[in-house]
Amino acid sequence: MPYTFQSVKDTEKLTDSSKLCNFIEGFADYENQFSLICGKIKALFGQPIYQTENLENLFLYCILATSEEGKEVYLHIYCAGSGPAVGGMQDEKSRKAAKALVDYVWQADPVNYTHEAYYLDGPSALEFGIRDGVPYYSETELNLSEKEFRELYTRLS
Repeated sequence: MPYTFQSVKDTEKLTDSSKLCNFIEGFADYENQFSLICGKIKALFGQPIYQTENLENLFLYCILATSEEGKEVYLHIYCAGSGPAVGGMQDEKSRKAAKALVDYVWQADPVNYTHEAYYLDGPSALEFGIRDGVPYYSETELNLSEKEFRELYTRLS
């Protein structure tokens, strides 16, 4: 493998970064692929730096990618409105490491997990995860009053 990857807790290494690539693109079964990739990320890197109930700011990992030549690149795996993605500096070595990271994660076996979150554009409540190795994803539309929506928004912000 051209890189080794390690989860680190140093968020200062994430400055000046932006999205380099998505984990999921063009899948007809996006919801199950979403659950699957999150389970693979958890299997490889454990607990994130943070995890929330807001689908548009679900989690963050800081990843140290080390090339065979010993060069280090800091990336981050996060989940925002466009789904799980890899971010980093907008340079060639970061893009190359990000592509290798995506390939590395897709080759992993997922862990079982469950997560509940909210998507405020719906608004909807989500439950997703891996159960006995099988991904699942369910979404329930929320019928909230204006006050209930503000309270949920405030809690998730």
